[in-house]
Amino acid sequence: MGLSLSLALLISAAWWLGHEALHRTADAYVVSRLMHDAEALLTSLEVSPQGLVQVRPPHLSPIYDEPDSGHYFTLRIVDGATARSRSLGDFELKAPNLSPGVTAHWHTAGPRGQDLLTLGGGFRHQGHDLTLVVAEDFSPVRRPLRSFEQLFALMAVGGLIAMLWVQRRIVRRAFACLRPVYRDIVALERGEASTLTEVVPAEILPLVSKINGLLTLYAKRLERSRNVAGNLAHALKGPLTLMTQTLDTQPTGSEPATQAVLREQLARVGALLERELKRARLAGAGSPGLHFDPQAELPVLKRLLERMYPDQDLSLECRLDLSGVLAADREDMLELIGTLLDNACKWAQTRMALI
Repeated sequence: MGLSLSLALLISAAWWLGHEALHRTADAYVVSRLMHDAEALLTSLEVSPQGLVQVRPPHLSPIYDEPDSGHYFTLRIVDGATARSRSLGDFELKAPNLSPGVTAHWHTAGPRGQDLLTLGGGFRHQGHDLTLVVAEDFSPVRRPLRSFEQLFALMAVGGLIAMLWVQRRIVRRAFACLRPVYRDIVALERGEASTLTEVVPAEILPLVSKINGLLTLYAKRLERSRNVAGNLAHALKGPLTLMTQTLDTQPTGSEPATQAVLREQLARVGALLERELKRARLAGAGSPGLHFDPQAELPVLKRLLERMYPDQDLSLECRLDLSGVLAADREDMLELIGTLLDNACKWAQTRMALI
């Protein structure tokens, strides 16, 4: 979006600069012609001793005599005498008084709504200060300019559309290289992968490598914490058993209430340790995963429970109507289901069902 907006602004700026350059060039061309006409008018200008202004006809272009010809002039002496072209008719071509040596040009309306480009200048002629204004209809020049501007605008819009299309293709091709990463992210979310592929463009390879490093580090930390918990539970089980045996061998004269409290607390600690040991056995040595596949995990769990309770003639029936994997931590699900089935094995007589 930002690149598209930048392209649009760039092309708009180019169009505006081209528009200004064309109009300035056209104005300069017409102004140069008006300067030539002004010089010709000054050479044909006569001022009588009485202050009357007269332009000698042999030196005046016939176009200034044709009504609404598109070429006009007005000459005004500061003392008040004026002269004007016949082409103006009754139209008054207004212009400010200009000091000698000062020139200016501007656009103004002319007869019949003509768009006039006007050149005004201040001159000193035969001891008189005068202002000469020469104007030309700019419409014949403006029409081809507008046609060219319209063509340039169409080309600019077409170029913008073409560049946006090319930009979209380039961006899509660039993002197509990231599809393997997208697939690995989905697989990682489902627990089907542990790292992202590093077959990626060189620009994003450092980022993917950093992510893979973090995933590996967190997996090792999780596995290490679970192993530590299992090892700790196993290490504490021996001293706890020794304490229980020592308590059982105490003389019968000891206080019964104290022995009952101690046995109860030791039993609770033993249950907690047994739970952690079972969790470590159920989780196994596999790498941590973020998915749980009942169809693959439950048969293994069933065989493990059968080994843990070989003296009990128990029948475990799994009737879970689940297809595919579940978005849940494998170890947590094994611990939860394993604890439920372990309790069921302790209290069931012949048959258990996991629904």
